[in-house]
Amino acid sequence: MMHRPVVKKADGKRKGRGFSLRELQGAGISLIQAKKLGIAIDRRRKSLHKENVEELKRIATQKPAPEKKEKKVEKVVKLEEIKGVGPKKAQQLAKAGIKTANDLLKANLKEVSEKSGISTKVLEKLVREAEKLIKQS
Repeated sequence: MMHRPVVKKADGKRKGRGFSLRELQGAGISLIQAKKLGIAIDRRRKSLHKENVEELKRIATQKPAPEKKEKKVEKVVKLEEIKGVGPKKAQQLAKAGIKTANDLLKANLKEVSEKSGISTKVLEKLVREAEKLIKQS
């Protein structure tokens, strides 16, 4: 949320473009702090309004909103897209609980080998091919 100053007009008040540097200084807020708090700054303005300084002090005392973490979106790659996996191998891997290439990368190859009947050597090759596919996408 962007905080903006109030500008007085003959017909009332409206939201301004940003606080002046003098208003920031009057409230004891640095430019870096203002940006972190989401305060709009208008470097063209030179005026100093008491209402705006009071508003800045109020904003500075509020607890800042926690930053949202970006969700890392993982591209899902189908098993059939992996070189060396056809319908039969895909079915064997599905029996072992592997439905996507991402699942294959996270899985314990020994357990998958026991459940699916595919050798660990072949599974290692499939993992290398799955890694290549995921890096490309």
